Order: sequence, then C-alpha cells, then structure tokens
Amino acid sequence: MGCVRPLHELHRRLGERYPTVAVVLVLAQAHVVVLASVLILTRFLRLPTDAWFVLIGASQALTLAENVLVMATAYAYLRPVRSWQRGVAAGADRAEGATEAWRALTRLPLRLVGAGAAARTLVWAVVMVASICLVADLALWPSGVVLALAASLVLLAGVLIRYLEIELVLRPVIEDVAPGLDDDAELDQSLSLRWRLLAGVPLITVLTSGVVASFSTDNQGLSDLGIGIAISLATSGTIALGLGALLTRSFIAPISELQAATEAVTRGDLDHRVPVLGGDEIGRLARQINIGLRGLRERDKLQEALGTYVDPAVASRVLDEGPQLVGDVREVTVAFIDIRGFTSFAEQATPTEVFAMLNEFYGVVVPVIEKYGGHANTFQGDGLLAVFGAPTELEDHADRAVTAAIEVARAVRQHFGGDLRVGIGVNSGPVVAGTIGGGNRAAFTVIGDPVNTASRVEAITRQTGDVVLLTEETRRRLKRDHGTISARPPAPVRGKRVPVRLHSPLLGGRVEEPPGGLEDGLGRLLDRPDPPGSRR
Repeated sequence: MGCVRPLHELHRRLGERYPTVAVVLVLAQAHVVVLASVLILTRFLRLPTDAWFVLIGASQALTLAENVLVMATAYAYLRPVRSWQRGVAAGADRAEGATEAWRALTRLPLRLVGAGAAARTLVWAVVMVASICLVADLALWPSGVVLALAASLVLLAGVLIRYLEIELVLRPVIEDVAPGLDDDAELDQSLSLRWRLLAGVPLITVLTSGVVASFSTDNQGLSDLGIGIAISLATSGTIALGLGALLTRSFIAPISELQAATEAVTRGDLDHRVPVLGGDEIGRLARQINIGLRGLRERDKLQEALGTYVDPAVASRVLDEGPQLVGDVREVTVAFIDIRGFTSFAEQATPTEVFAMLNEFYGVVVPVIEKYGGHANTFQGDGLLAVFGAPTELEDHADRAVTAAIEVARAVRQHFGGDLRVGIGVNSGPVVAGTIGGGNRAAFTVIGDPVNTASRVEAITRQTGDVVLLTEETRRRLKRDHGTISARPPAPVRGKRVPVRLHSPLLGGRVEEPPGGLEDGLGRLLDRPDPPGSRR
C-alpha cells in the first residue's frame, strides 16, 4: 500500500491525464534498464570509448522507438477511459460507459506485452546483438549466442516488470471506475497468479545471479558472462523453479477455496465453509468470509421466518429499510373475502375444529392471491383482505384482483365441493400503504375508503346472491377481457351518500345453498378425510 497512496494523490491531481502520464513513466524506466545493461557489458568487452557511445546511442534510440509504438497503442486503447472521465466530469451517470472503461484498463497490461510487443522485443534484441558483434568484431558463435541469451533474459524480465508496473499504476483509475461496473459483465482473463509466480521467480533469480556474477569475477571476457548465465539458468531450473512451485501452491490453493466459496454464494449456497489454513492474510480473509456467510445464513433464516408471517415483499422491505415503512399513497385494488355462515358454525364447533377449517381454507385461497401478485394483508377470523398494488406496485392491479377473485371462487368450489361458500367484494382507489402500530409492535397495512367500501360490497353479496361483486371504480380500470360482466342495481353503502354501482363477473358464479344449510355444510367438511395438500 505504501506506493499506492502517492499514485492516488497523483491521480487526484492529474485527473484525466493520469493514465497517459502513468504509462509514460513506466515506459521511461526501460531507458534506465537498457543503459544499465550496456554498462554491465563493459566489464566483458574491451571497446573504444566512442564505440560504447555508439552502442549506448543506438540502444536508447531503439528503446525510444519501441516506447513510442507502445505509447501510441496505449493511448488508442484508453479512449473509452477518457470518454468515461469526461462524462463523469460533465455530471453523467458513473455507470454509463464504466464497463467499457474498466475493460480497457484491465486489458491494457496484457495488450502491451502481447504478441506485438514480443515481436518488437525480438527485433530489438536481434538488432542490438548484431550491432555489438559488428562494432566489437565478434563471431556469432559463441559470442553472439551468449549476447543474444543475455539480451533475451533482460528483455523477458523487463516485459514481466512492465506488466506488473502498468497494473499497479492503473489501479487508482480502476478503483475509480469499478463502482459503475455492471455486476453481470464478463471478466477478461488476465495473467494468472500461477504464471506470475512460476515465471517471475526464475526470471528474477536469473537476472540477479547474472548481475552478481558480473561483479564477482576478475575475468572480463564473454566466457565468464556465459558461465554466469549458465549457472543462473541451472539455479532457476532447480531451486527457483521449485520455490516458485511451492509459492504457487501456497497462494493459489487458499485463493481457489475463497473463489469456490464466492461462487457457492452466487448460486445461493450459504452453507459453504472456507477452510482456514493459517493465520496469514489469506487465513484471516477466509475467517472473515465464514463470519460473513454466517451472517447471511442468519439473515436468510430471519427473512424466511418473516415470510411465514408477513408477505415476502414486506419482509424484504423491512430487512432493507427497517421496521417502520413510511406510508405513501398508492393506487390499489383490494378484495375482501369472507366465509358464509362461519359465525354460527364457530359457536357449535370446538376451537381446534375452527382452527383447522380456517387453515384449510386459507391454504386454498392465499396461493391464488400470491399467484397474481397480490398481498394477503389481513386475516380477520373467517375473512381475508387481499391487496393488489402494495407493497409491490402493479400497473394492472385491477385486472389481477378480478382474475384472482374469480379463480378463488372456482378453487373454493372445487376444493370444498359446495359445502363452503364465500363472498368477495372488490374495489379500487387510492390508499395509504405503510406500517402502523405502537409499543414496538407494527404491521404493514393499507388504509383508506376503498378498503372500507370493499368490505361493505362483500356484505352486499349476501343480498345479490353473487360470489364476486366489483365496484364501478374497479370495472373502469380493467384493461383485459374477463368474460361477461353483468351490472347489478346500484346499492346503498354505509358512509356513502350516493349508491355504489356494482358488477358481477359471470365466471364468479352464483351462491347456492348447500343441502341442509350453511352450518350442516361446514359440519360435513369436518367429517371428511383431509384432502391432499390440506393444512388442516
């Protein structure tokens, strides 16, 4: 983190110019590396001073030419980044163009050391070796081969260092862009940690050994340079490569476990546990992930428990916003569903029988309401208030409510075989939806005249003989065909100065008295075997 902080400060000061300046600074280091390599070579070759100046000038010119080509590639490739930065500066949404900018930044390091860069590096090495052989009057074998091998090792190490440094200097910009990245965006493949370690450790070993060998020998011929390179290669092929493999297993295995855990969470598997393999940074990270997963499991159980007692949409909002959901005005359709004759039946039946009958009834009705996006808001003994349009806003709430009411009538008739009757009143209008309560107790509900009217319209079904009645307010909001809807005479409603115009969908059916009366019909339901899927 020590070198990252100054980079963040430089990024803050330079703004849009930072990526270009940062890449230029990384490329400029190549001139220092090439100059150091030529100076080391002076220990192994005896040349006139002017010849060395020629070699230094040629090597710097070739390096400059290669850097100009690399910079041109980088500048063109960073175009989406500059567009994103200008958009943000102009007040645009940070997510607009962020994915393209992020991809340009993360692809750039590999782009600058890819096939094109390798070809330029090869040409550079061939030209430099040929120039040295020509100036020093050296034979291609073995002197040219030794020089070519030394140049290749230096250039390979330089390529790896360039890749890592460009990644590092671009990090402040990537961190700036990343919050706007689309979560579903496919990530491009970068140079894996495995190959960074397996390539980096031997290369650094070879380069370091070669430098040490050049300053620890009295013989200043190219033969000593060749011997030093051979020893370095042997070392990197055994000790360094083995060490790189051990480091790779030490880092990659725990990281793979972390990756597996995050993929499991993405699939919804919260029971996955990351093995804590040590007390280092990766081990502490694994422990924190396990703690986070435990919290997610507890939240999941809480949400599941809340979803049993309240609507899942309400449970989700409570978890996100807190227990007090601010009431807001919503356009909704409400359906009040009531069981006929249940009061008389409850007087004669035991509490256990009443409880079982209600559970069986709601087990039939509630799934239909939820199927059409409704919210089973209030259970009032033998009655149920269903809301369409809150807490989840629905444009077609009236159509959904009417469709659900018709299907509830059919489902009750099919499940209970005519022994149980219902009345359903449907009405639409603006209500206030939110939590209400006190003393650390609150419930989500809807309040407004449309709710009261729906309850009273349901009571009118006893007079008209309809199973489903809907008001003119609901009928006017219907956008789909619901079959034949017949008008009923306007009915007076308590609290309304003008009689309410009512309609009944044909498929809602008509009320038929069960043989023996309502109480006998409900009593017969208690004597029959439990139907499949019953909650009784």
